[in-house]
Amino acid sequence: MGMSIKIFVAIALIAILITGVSYAADVKTNITPGNKDTVASSSATTPSLAHKQGMKAERGVKNILFGWTDIPKSIIQVTRDSKNPIWGLTAGTLKGVGKAFPRTVSGIADVVSFPMGDYDKMPVHPDELKTQIK
Repeated sequence: MGMSIKIFVAIALIAILITGVSYAADVKTNITPGNKDTVASSSATTPSLAHKQGMKAERGVKNILFGWTDIPKSIIQVTRDSKNPIWGLTAGTLKGVGKAFPRTVSGIADVVSFPMGDYDKMPVHPDELKTQIK
């Protein structure tokens, strides 16, 4: 294996490990000798910083590992819509790369910046975009 592949695998494993640790730190169990309710419950209604960090790392790893799947998905969708396999291969590939590239870059950014946690709210709401674009 090349050095860059080893580094990528190490970062992915660290992110997965941190994700698991953050979930474990944020869950309380109700297992006591007198309590028959053994269901795990969340510790609070608002997620902790560790939970947010874990969710961000998990999302980043998923986007890195599965971002490429937008390419065949788009090929299939364009082929179904146009009923033309040649157009599906060309336009679908371009559409898929247009979706896969930002998703993968977003995943890399999430994995690199996961220690900062996640936003509490979206910086731009989709409803605001509809009113701005005319």
